[in-house]
Amino acid sequence: MPAHPPAPCISLNTAAVLTGRSIRTWQRRIEEGLVPRLGDERGRALVAFEAVRPALALALDESEVDMLVRADQGEAGPQAEVGALFALTALREAQGAAPAAPGGAGSVMPALYFLTRSAEQGEADAMHWLGLLHAAGLGDAGGGDAQTLMWVAKAAAHGHAIAAQQVAALLPGAGDGKFEQQN
Repeated sequence: MPAHPPAPCISLNTAAVLTGRSIRTWQRRIEEGLVPRLGDERGRALVAFEAVRPALALALDESEVDMLVRADQGEAGPQAEVGALFALTALREAQGAAPAAPGGAGSVMPALYFLTRSAEQGEADAMHWLGLLHAAGLGDAGGGDAQTLMWVAKAAAHGHAIAAQQVAALLPGAGDGKFEQQN
């Protein structure tokens, strides 16, 4: 009989970001026995993903949950992917095309959290998504248009083709080949 893989787990910090509940609330839920006490080899407190799932702003399939676990562990590519999933949902919610999640943290905070961590590691796609969120008025407080331009320009500088076209369209003489992408 094949062994069942362990249930996916995430850190208390990620559980808090995804649900809008504080780390202390998750600790209290563990202490009260409402959520199983889990940990990893480094001594980090973990939460079974299934305890978090009901409060999410979107449904994640098995491969997306695996990606979330890798994002939680600090991998830049999965952080960008998970951030993009939440960013797309946040943009749909802002346009009224998707209902906001009942009782959850919504999609903006998880999107910003994962995209920012990925962008800090040089992921151009994450930078571009951050620019899109700021352009839609969903970014961190303050900055507005300047934050939009900054993130799109950073994405372009890191080789993001769409961002490079967007920046080139803003520059005088962009059509005559004066704009060159820097990597």
